[in-house]
Amino acid sequence: MAEGTFPSARFTSLTTYSVKGSPYDSLADKQIAASSGSKNPFTDSNTGTSATQHRYRVTVQAGVPAGSGNNTLAATADKATSGAGFLGLRIYVPAKASDPTGGVPLPTLSIRHQDGSTSTFKTCADAGSTKGPAGPLVGFIRQLVKDNAPPGGFEGCGKSTPKAPGFAVPNKVGGLFPNPYNKYLCTPLSYESGRVAVIRGKAPTFPNTGAGQSVLAKTQLRYWSLCQNQWQLPYPATSCAADYQTALDKDGRYTFVVSTPQDRPANATTDNKVTWISWGPTNVNSILLFRNMLPAGDFHNAVQNVQHGQDPASVMGPYFPTVTYCSKDAFAKGGPDACPAAQ
Repeated sequence: MAEGTFPSARFTSLTTYSVKGSPYDSLADKQIAASSGSKNPFTDSNTGTSATQHRYRVTVQAGVPAGSGNNTLAATADKATSGAGFLGLRIYVPAKASDPTGGVPLPTLSIRHQDGSTSTFKTCADAGSTKGPAGPLVGFIRQLVKDNAPPGGFEGCGKSTPKAPGFAVPNKVGGLFPNPYNKYLCTPLSYESGRVAVIRGKAPTFPNTGAGQSVLAKTQLRYWSLCQNQWQLPYPATSCAADYQTALDKDGRYTFVVSTPQDRPANATTDNKVTWISWGPTNVNSILLFRNMLPAGDFHNAVQNVQHGQDPASVMGPYFPTVTYCSKDAFAKGGPDACPAAQ
């Protein structure tokens, strides 16, 4: 069992995975029922401010089907009665960036034995730290990724090539520990000195919780972002810009410039409504990932609405991101409009 407190954050979820990082089952924040005497702040606007009133309990159980509901997660695949795996807790955009757990303790984990007794797992002393790559279990997870990252995780992005980029639904996504609530568009990119990639489109609305907006506000997506990843196993992210970090013009449109620091045009700044993303290593091709999470039921332009074989541009309309290469000098002289294919 996992007993915890709903965090002060944009999104949270609990997901079970196999030992190789394949998902078994998942519960998003709005699917988790609060414990008796508590309320779920992701479904109820009148929950109070006391964390003690935001409690939940989720049972992780072998031998049950995925999607069983009732705050139960399948611990194994195909109703197997035993096995090993992982329980993943996600927290997106905590209210305070310096507090990655969203202002609450990590869930307490306990196991119920066949005789009905329970025992509680000890929490790692550094579990709630902000040590990042120096934190606990990192070495173990890195080795797991190396051992199990599937070859050809991104077999391609439609018909796009590094020479002729264009966003498309990935031909195949074989990732480790994926978030089931995200869907992606991708495009490959190749580096050339003096050249930048320019991405433009209309930004979906989102609950800007960092600016005090409620997660229950009527918006189009819960979260979106653009990330630059290396096109080599395990596809590590180099640099990202989340929705709340993205500059928008008066029409609610974004312009991203992806480049090395030395190729960054002087006018690729937030003051000019441009969001810069670092290219990262230049000795390998890269993959840009455009992420959509939890679209509203009446928002029909999300990546989630693109069916197999459909042209995503025809579904997403103005929310479809365009991408083109542009010389650093051309962008510096004329801004994004000097790169016609990205208009």
